Amino acid sequence: MGYSIHTICSAVRGRFASQGSDDTIENLVYDSRRILQPGSSLFFAIKTEHNDGHKYLLSAYKKGIRNFIVSETPTKPLTDSNVILVDDALEALQELAAFHRKHFLFPVIGITGSNGKTIVKEWLNLLLDEDYKIVRSPKSFNSQIGVPLSVWQMNEQYTLGIFEAGISNPGEMGELEKIIQPTIGVLTNIGEAHSEGFLDNSHKLAEKLQLFKSCPVLIARNKDIGGKKELIDRGTELLTWGSAEGNTFVVSSIKKQTDITEVILSYQFKSNTFNVPFVDDASVENAITCCCVLLVLGYGEDVIRQRIARLHAIDMRLQLKHSINDCLVINDSYSADVTSLKIALDFLKQQSSGLQRTVILSEFVESGRGDADLYSEIAKLLKNYEVSKVIGIGEKIIEQLSKKLPASTNFQGYFSTEDFINDFRISRFYKEVILIKGARKFEFERIAKLFEKKLHQTVLEIDLNALAHNLKEYQKLLGPTTKIMAMVKAFSYGSGGAEIASVLQYHNVDYLGVAYADEGVELVKAGIHLPIMVMNAEESSFQAIVDYNLQPVIYSFDLLYSFEKYLEEQAIKDYPVHLEIETGMNRLGFSSREVEEMAKH
Repeated sequence: MGYSIHTICSAVRGRFASQGSDDTIENLVYDSRRILQPGSSLFFAIKTEHNDGHKYLLSAYKKGIRNFIVSETPTKPLTDSNVILVDDALEALQELAAFHRKHFLFPVIGITGSNGKTIVKEWLNLLLDEDYKIVRSPKSFNSQIGVPLSVWQMNEQYTLGIFEAGISNPGEMGELEKIIQPTIGVLTNIGEAHSEGFLDNSHKLAEKLQLFKSCPVLIARNKDIGGKKELIDRGTELLTWGSAEGNTFVVSSIKKQTDITEVILSYQFKSNTFNVPFVDDASVENAITCCCVLLVLGYGEDVIRQRIARLHAIDMRLQLKHSINDCLVINDSYSADVTSLKIALDFLKQQSSGLQRTVILSEFVESGRGDADLYSEIAKLLKNYEVSKVIGIGEKIIEQLSKKLPASTNFQGYFSTEDFINDFRISRFYKEVILIKGARKFEFERIAKLFEKKLHQTVLEIDLNALAHNLKEYQKLLGPTTKIMAMVKAFSYGSGGAEIASVLQYHNVDYLGVAYADEGVELVKAGIHLPIMVMNAEESSFQAIVDYNLQPVIYSFDLLYSFEKYLEEQAIKDYPVHLEIETGMNRLGFSSREVEEMAKH
C-alpha cells in the first residue's frame, strides 16, 4: 500500500522545496544505512539531541533515494528529487503514520507500562496468530520513531494490530495515541523503570494513560490503577485484575510448582484454571495479562489453557555465537514473518565481516498472503541482503522460493526439519555467518544445537547489543563534532576483533585502534572500512600499513625518519600519520622540547 508524494506532502502539511516525478511511496526510512528499496522510499532527515539526519542526505541520495522530508533546505542540490520542507521531520513522520492508521478499521491492541510491554506483545501474537492475521511492532519499536514505523506496516491483509508504546518524558504519549488509536488497551504495570522524566509514579501513570484516552476498553492491574480511576477517560471501560473480589478478573489462587504456576482466574462468575510454564513473578503477571485479553476477546477456558501452556521465553535480542568451522550463528528460531525477517537480515548484514551469508529458513505459516506474493518479497529481501546460500525447509518454500531466487544463489530444500537434521554434515559449513529463522512448529532450536561449538565447558559470551548500548551512552555525553576511537587491539583481546569492529563501524565510531599492523590487516580483509590507527608501527610492517591504508602512530625520530624514507622510496608524497606527544607517562612519544624539530618534517 502506497501514497503519492503529493498526497504525503499534504498529509504532513509540508511544501515542496523542489519537485521531481510524482513517485509512489511504500517505505519510510530515517537511517541511510538501511536503504533497500530506494525507488519507493521516503527519507526523513530527523534531528535528535545527538545527531542530525540532514548530514546523511547526500549518502541517501547516492543510494538512490529521490524523496526527502527535511526541516532545512539541503546545502547541496538533490537533482531530480522531491524535497518536502516541514517544521520538524519527526513530527511529519508521526503525522504521516497517523494519516495512514485512519485507513483501517480492524481492532488494534495498544500496550504500555513500565515493564513487560514487548513480552506481552509477543505472547499475544503467539496466542492469537491461529485466528488473526497480525501486524505488530517489530521487537521493541515503541519510541517516537519506532511507533510510526510500526503502524506504517498496516495494510488490508491484516485483521489485528498489536503495538507497544514507551515514553521517557511527559507529553510524548499524546503523539503516540494519535498514531496507534487502540481499540483495546493494555497497561502491563507501573514501576520504577524509566522514571527519570517524571515526578513520581502517579505522574508517570497519568502520562501513560494518555494512550487510552479514546480507547473503548482498558485492561490493567488493580494494583496500578486502583484509587486513580478518575484518570481514566469516561468513555473507556476499565477492566482490572487482582485478588480482591471487586476486580473484573479475580485471581483467587497462584500456586508455584517446580517449573509451572497454576493460576485460577475468575471472569464473569466463571472460574478458569491455567498452567503458566514459568515460576518467576514477572512472567506469571504477564501471562495473567494475556489471559485477560483472551477472555475479553471471547476465548474459552480450554483454548486458553492449551495456548498458555505453549508459551516460551522471548529472547529480546538476536544472539550471535561462534560456531563450528569458524562460522557465526544468529539464532532466531521461534518466528517466521516478513517484519522480523527484515530485522534479522539487517543484523546478519552488520555481523557478516566479509563472511558468506547463509540463511536457514522455514516456510511462513498462516501469513494471510498469497504464496506467490509472499515468497517474491522474501526472495527480494534475500537478494538485497546479498545472501549467497539459502536452505529452505517446508514444501511451500521449496516450491515457491527456489524459482524466485537469483540463479547465483545456492538453494537447498528439505521437506522437514527432520530431513535436514538427517542430512546434516559439519563439512558443508565453513567460515559463514548463518541466520537460523523458523516458525515455532518447525522446532528450529534442534537445528541451532547442531551448530553449537562443543569444545570447552567454560564459555565467554560477548553481548554485542550491550556493546552497542554502552557506546550510545558514551555518545550521548559527547558533542556531535567529538570523534570516538574504539580500541580493538589484540583482536579485541581474543573476543573476535572483526565481529566487534563490525558493530562499532555500524554504530558510527570514527576510528579503530589496533596494536600491530597485522591486526589492522585482518580487519580490512574482513570488510572494515573505518580508518584504523596502528599504535605500534614497526619498520617491518610499513608495506602492510601502506598496502592496507592503515594509519601509523609516530612516536620517535627513528620511526619518523624510517617511515619518511620508506614513503620516498615508494614515491608516496602524502600519507596520514598520527604524532604521539609524551605528556607524563614517560613511555612513548615526542617530548615537548622536540615538537618544534618534529614539525619540520
